[in-house]
Amino acid sequence: MRHFFILGTNPVLSTAEIIALLDSRHFTVTETYKQALIVDELSGHTLDTKALMSRLGGTVKIGTVIAEDVPVHPQPLEEIMLKQLNGRIINEKNATFGFSVYSLESDKPADHAVKIADRFRNVGMRIKRQMKDAGCSTRWVKVQTGAALTSVAVGKNQMIDYGAEFVLLTKGDTMLVGKTAVVQPFEEFSMVDYGRPERDMQQGMLPPKLARMLINLLQVSRELTEVTLLDPFCGSGTVLTEALQMGFPNLYGTDKNAAAVAGTEKNIAWVKEKGMIKVDTGNVKLIASDARDLGKHIAPGTLDGVACELYLGPVRTGTETRGALQKRLDELTKLYYECLSAWKPLLKPGAPVVFAMPVYILGIEKHGINAKEFEKLGFRSESLLPAPVLNRLGTPETKNHGLLYGRNDQRVWREIIRFRCSE
Repeated sequence: MRHFFILGTNPVLSTAEIIALLDSRHFTVTETYKQALIVDELSGHTLDTKALMSRLGGTVKIGTVIAEDVPVHPQPLEEIMLKQLNGRIINEKNATFGFSVYSLESDKPADHAVKIADRFRNVGMRIKRQMKDAGCSTRWVKVQTGAALTSVAVGKNQMIDYGAEFVLLTKGDTMLVGKTAVVQPFEEFSMVDYGRPERDMQQGMLPPKLARMLINLLQVSRELTEVTLLDPFCGSGTVLTEALQMGFPNLYGTDKNAAAVAGTEKNIAWVKEKGMIKVDTGNVKLIASDARDLGKHIAPGTLDGVACELYLGPVRTGTETRGALQKRLDELTKLYYECLSAWKPLLKPGAPVVFAMPVYILGIEKHGINAKEFEKLGFRSESLLPAPVLNRLGTPETKNHGLLYGRNDQRVWREIIRFRCSE
């Protein structure tokens, strides 16, 4: 069976997360595109799409491919949709449906998708009429902007439970047609992001979705209950609360700011109270400590991995000179070097470290950390995606083998890097 993944706003990082999380012995990523990727099940294995979506941070939809090499024309699409909807009507008496178009073209896929969607603008009404003629009630949910329904629209209209969202993956004159099986848990992400009691609006906060991606990029392969993770700059606890929701019960969270540690404790209690944590929180150890002094609190060889957003430096005003920004980066490089030196004995052999490090935007220039400094300690950065996949997605990795995360209106972007100690 084949499955499609609809990628989020940073498709390269989303692709890296999926590849890091999937077991390559059981599943193969066969096609990668800017809006979607295709995964094939290997013989004897079934992809649990709901369980996988509960772990992912950068995927919008996951579904099953139900038809391939379909001409980009309304008639064959209508036949596929009617057959699928009639199957649901037998059980549900009525159905809510919609369809989304994503392009597999390499150049301007969003524009291509809109053009294709325009060819199918009357399909929904024809489906409704034909279903009505057959004595069945259906409701068509239209796309409001662009070419695709949002995960919110699919979820709120209960299409997966009481109908179908059809996903059209077009390339040239043919397309794959799929049916969505699960959408991103948008309400949970929104609740954690905006509803948690402790938020640091001044310094800025790590988005929960990105926190999940950092954790998944660790590529932890053992049972989660056997893994011990550290966030040494825990702030308001986003990495920790996301890790708990994902099933990691053995966590260390540290911050030199005691108020931040207290806020993390409140946020963990709040997420637990909301019923969003699936595991016992008794193994979460919160410590007020400078990140360079963790050897006083954590035994050597304890940690299976470190995932965190490092201290990104003082809040930017936008008036800084190039020289001032470089001075900041030099100071941060020294801090990170001292941290890695202190954490090295605490890590198990070969344990990964995934960081979000700062990239300062100055006009069209991007200024970041030189990770080669850390090779002196034995930490080497790893590519998060193979070169052919990066080439296909049209986004090069950074000089540190990392991937960028940011918006055009931000003064500070994040560079996502995975390190592993070679000694």
